[in-house]
Amino acid sequence: MEKNNYYEIKKKYLAEALSFLGFHYYKDGFGKETIFKFEDTDKFKEAMLGLNKLKEKLGSFVE
Repeated sequence: MEKNNYYEIKKKYLAEALSFLGFHYYKDGFGKETIFKFEDTDKFKEAMLGLNKLKEKLGSFVE
């Protein structure tokens, strides 16, 4: 049996944007400690890249 790999995200709004695009997540933890886990696929990586490019073009990065 193949083990699924998951990509973990701590930012709620990024997780919600990916959910809007059709990617389902699992929540682990509560409150500020919540981690959103997505199945790490090629389509998911493409969506992450696209969202980051969009944010770079239209928004601002906060680190």
